[in-house]
Amino acid sequence: MKPKRAKAVRKRMASYCHTFGFKEPYRVLCDGNFIQAALDFKLYLKEHMPKALIGRCNMVTSNCIRAELKSLGDDVSGASLVAKRFECIRCKCAKGTAADCIKNLVGKDNAEHFVVATQDQALRMFLRHTPGVPVVVVARGEIILEGASKETVAFTAKHEADKNAPDDKERKALERKRKILDGEEVVAAMATAILAEKDTGDGVGGWLEGKVEQPPPRRRKGPKGVNPLAMKKATKVSKGGKGQIVKKKRQHRKKSGKGDE
Repeated sequence: MKPKRAKAVRKRMASYCHTFGFKEPYRVLCDGNFIQAALDFKLYLKEHMPKALIGRCNMVTSNCIRAELKSLGDDVSGASLVAKRFECIRCKCAKGTAADCIKNLVGKDNAEHFVVATQDQALRMFLRHTPGVPVVVVARGEIILEGASKETVAFTAKHEADKNAPDDKERKALERKRKILDGEEVVAAMATAILAEKDTGDGVGGWLEGKVEQPPPRRRKGPKGVNPLAMKKATKVSKGGKGQIVKKKRQHRKKSGKGDE
């Protein structure tokens, strides 16, 4: 699988897991025509299906699917043998087609979290009207996960919006905080309007001017003084003759060596 397609498949399956509760191993409900198509392209389902969904999988069928394959005769005998190796769901359907059985198993909300593998075009179009039903097909000699339907995308967007929305307790707290902030803004606006009248006497403006806390004055940034630790120390000088100032020279002591002894 190409990296671009693998990224898309991983993203779709993550969406199904987070929104609809899918978990590994995925339950892949395979019908007869899908199993036959996999045999025609020599695809070993237990090996290729986990690669197609990028996760562990369990293939399952139903009584109706097995019965339909058996009724078709020797033409699909290989698919019938493969279906007998998969887990079988004991459905309670009346005698009908495999497509009707899959529709009944999926239901209105796919509560059992099936990944449906089928080549039936009519069944695929029907399942796209049910949100949360991944559909797998065999195309161009490989197993492909179809894109999410419009109903699935809309349900996912609504689920994310509901999850991020505040609950009743948070909504009440936000409403109380909004009322408090609105009241503070009204009081601040009234105080500003009264102070704007420039009442410097004993009126309300003068009283508010003393009561309302004024912001501290901003400290202006400017050049600072010299760091006293970085200043050079003054040198000692001594007065010479005739009123001249002569710098005092530093006397160096000579070290006595061993050769002088």
